Amino acid sequence: MGFQSLIKTISIIFMMVVLSACQSVEKNTKLIAGTFNTATHIQMKMLDRFAPPDVIVHHNIPYQASPALNLDIYQPQNIEQLDTVPTVVWVHGGGWVSGSKEHARGYFKLLANQGFNVISVEYQFAPEAIYPTQLHQLNQALSFLQKHATQYHINANQLYLAGDSAGANIASHYAALLTNSSFAEASGFQPSIQAKQLKGLILHCGIYDLYSFVNTAPEELKLIEWGVYNLVQAYTGERKDDAAFLKSISTSEHITSQYPAVFISGGNKDFLTKTQSLPFVEVLKQHQVAVTEAFYPDSKEYLVHEYQFMMSKEASQITFDRTIDFIKRTSDLVINSSK
Repeated sequence: MGFQSLIKTISIIFMMVVLSACQSVEKNTKLIAGTFNTATHIQMKMLDRFAPPDVIVHHNIPYQASPALNLDIYQPQNIEQLDTVPTVVWVHGGGWVSGSKEHARGYFKLLANQGFNVISVEYQFAPEAIYPTQLHQLNQALSFLQKHATQYHINANQLYLAGDSAGANIASHYAALLTNSSFAEASGFQPSIQAKQLKGLILHCGIYDLYSFVNTAPEELKLIEWGVYNLVQAYTGERKDDAAFLKSISTSEHITSQYPAVFISGGNKDFLTKTQSLPFVEVLKQHQVAVTEAFYPDSKEYLVHEYQFMMSKEASQITFDRTIDFIKRTSDLVINSSK
């Protein structure tokens, strides 16, 4: 299925959702999740075409018993012959209500083939599990990785948090808790790693200001506006209209100069680029945080939400290459490709 056909399919499904006049957040998010998962499955199959075959994959490693949650590890084929390498811990997207730790497995294999460990983390979905459950589960996954670092050839002092869409929200939020002790204390959150262990963030098409997210959803696209409202209601425990709460759990409100270096990107046809990513870049710069930007306002390519996974596009390939360069520049290690 081509991308335009996919967009048309999603639009039709969303229109059916609206016409169904479902009233509860739970019912609405189930319909949205179904749509997202359809797109995710197509995306996964497309990315598989670019995946190198000679990558080690450890599937479904349990990191938490109750509820049962797993993670996957992608590694260079020669990991045992390499010195310890940086580890990218990826939090998948899906509007907090859907998605899969395997949604970008082809992309993770591409990263691993460049000489990195890549960890893809499973977490619970809203509305069954609301904020801050997902952050605690990411924290538990990081704790597990520390305890089993030697077993999996991981240097726990060379970590990168990465995420796409809602995953970028979770990853960026965790970094704020890690580097802002006042925020962590106010949130009752105890990070399982230290700030010095986190070398950088890789953020794609994310949400960094929940208040703005709710209030800048494009009104001319009522389906998107409706979806945004339901997703935030689901994630926050139906506190979409609590402005003070939304601001209090927004990453952009808690940035300090201790925040790690950031690689951030967004598509030129994704409304989140203008309303979320670019304003977040300005906040980071105001706090003297090192930022590497990958935006393409003048590109003739149609770069939509999650464009970075569309590896047939020139911009996506450039962003991938710049991601590799970002990790190499910010890591304390000498990194060699496994190629």
